[in-house]
Amino acid sequence: MIHVRLCPLSRREFEKDVYRPGVISLSRLTWGSLGGGLTLGIIALLSKACDVGVLYPPLAATCFINATCVYLRVARPRQVIVGHLVSTVAGLLAVFGVDALLRWLPQGSGPPFKLGLAVALAAVFMQVFDADHPPAAATAAIPAILPLPADTWVLPLHMAWGSVIAVLCALAWNRVWFAFPAPECDGAPMCFGLHQGRMETLGLGVCVLGAVFMGLRPVSHILYAAGLWIMLAGGLTLMTQHFPGARIIFRDARTRSLASGKTGLPGS
Repeated sequence: MIHVRLCPLSRREFEKDVYRPGVISLSRLTWGSLGGGLTLGIIALLSKACDVGVLYPPLAATCFINATCVYLRVARPRQVIVGHLVSTVAGLLAVFGVDALLRWLPQGSGPPFKLGLAVALAAVFMQVFDADHPPAAATAAIPAILPLPADTWVLPLHMAWGSVIAVLCALAWNRVWFAFPAPECDGAPMCFGLHQGRMETLGLGVCVLGAVFMGLRPVSHILYAAGLWIMLAGGLTLMTQHFPGARIIFRDARTRSLASGKTGLPGS
């Protein structure tokens, strides 16, 4: 059932059970909508001022999620930054791959193949790097159909730059009312006041530093180039930080029980 809340803005209106999809509230309609719009406007202004081209449509969806669906895992900083980074790579790989095979494909089938492969690769990359972020699927699709705002080899890092700006705006905007990123569970790790682990916070910090240097492109191309490398280092840190503690499961215990005829039910 859809709930409509006409309560004035207060900390209660930003708690997890009411500040979410499925609840039409003054808090989401005002604070959430304004936050999403302001964030994209800031990204556009900085992109033009710093000469760092980005793809606006997927970042617009990110701004919406980061302002109105903040308790979803897809709104967390790592998911946002890594999602757009690896999905841009996926889209470019799809374009290059299909172009290489174009002579063997039916005439006019290039764009559909590029779109399908781009989204498929993006889905694989986002899951492997634990960075599910739905707007990033659009990031992967755009290189197949639209002109790019930057050279192909730097576009993934440019999208990471735009994502960092979106994350910083979300941190400043949301933390007026509640903790962002929100803790994923009871006892979630905290580092420097953020509900995330140390390596995740380190990677975010490195990405922020890279974004600052990239933003100095009008001043110095050397600083911009240094920012690209720093952003790459931060992105790789975020992409790989979950692997050391990951548990690898080849066969689920429940599957073994079912195979042996032991379901755990009475009489089995």
